[in-house]
Amino acid sequence: MKHNLLQVFITKSAIVLLIIISLFPIVPAKDYSNFSHRTKEHRKNCNSCHQIPTPNWASARKYPDVADYPGHASCINCHRAQFFDGPKPSICTICHVVVSPRGKARFKFPLDKRKGEFETIFPHNLHQDIIALNTKQPIAIAHFVNASFNLDDEKKDEKPKFNNCAICHVTPEILPKTKPRKPERFLNLVASAHSDPFKPQAEFFKNSPQNHASCFNCHYQGQRPTRTECASCHRLTGEHFDSKTISRYSLKFNHEDKNHRNKDCTTCHIRITQVSDLRLLTDADVPILTCSTSSCHANQLKDELTRRSESLAKKEAVFECAYCHTSPIGNYQVPPSHEK
Repeated sequence: MKHNLLQVFITKSAIVLLIIISLFPIVPAKDYSNFSHRTKEHRKNCNSCHQIPTPNWASARKYPDVADYPGHASCINCHRAQFFDGPKPSICTICHVVVSPRGKARFKFPLDKRKGEFETIFPHNLHQDIIALNTKQPIAIAHFVNASFNLDDEKKDEKPKFNNCAICHVTPEILPKTKPRKPERFLNLVASAHSDPFKPQAEFFKNSPQNHASCFNCHYQGQRPTRTECASCHRLTGEHFDSKTISRYSLKFNHEDKNHRNKDCTTCHIRITQVSDLRLLTDADVPILTCSTSSCHANQLKDELTRRSESLAKKEAVFECAYCHTSPIGNYQVPPSHEK
């Protein structure tokens, strides 16, 4: 009898314990070695923690900028207990290279090997409009009209200074990582890509800003959003690594070709001047008509499209479009935009 009562007691106790556990699940200990801006308590104005400029800006950036992590004062009000959690507090590993009472050295800010949490919002349309209205500049300004660029022979190799995209986008000194940009999803390969010996050069590309240098020329304190209005340009997202690889449909295009560099960027880059968010730009920025209707490329492009059509009609080896494209792209089905 006593044995049965003991079994009943143990069974009921186990049931009660399971109910308690289900109502109050065990919460894992917080990992204070990883900082996230998405934490509710961290979603404050950026300048409540970040100082701008930081004391080390002159040596780190050469211009006033946020070039270091926030000081202890930004953290200790909420995390005093974590600051004194043993001889090597895990919270210190967020910023410090060596965790010790004398370990003053900090990681580079920002640290490339850590995932980013923000995306950059840059309205090209607004900036192009402002540049176009700035008629006091002593050099050529951005414009949105079809212009003629018939230069005298002796001036053809001169590169004019257009006060537009080149403010932020410059020719890189070394060749960036590149890859062909895959065409639209509904296009099919009509032939197998083969090894392509073509190798682009650095002058084929333009850099994108990777810091505040060009932005702060206008937005440090004079033009809004200013240096303290970070959320106007930086939007909180999920964790991610920004790709350093340039993907392009036409890897063979050379920006520094003598027939290209004498033109204002907006002569070809038409669509980008009309969008406020690059993520909305799902197709090629430069319309094919910009090239196919020009006196420079019209005949070559027409010839390639004709040869492609003829090879398909005759069921011969498919002609590969190679004037603009490398092999991984030149063997795709011709998109509707090219057939207009």
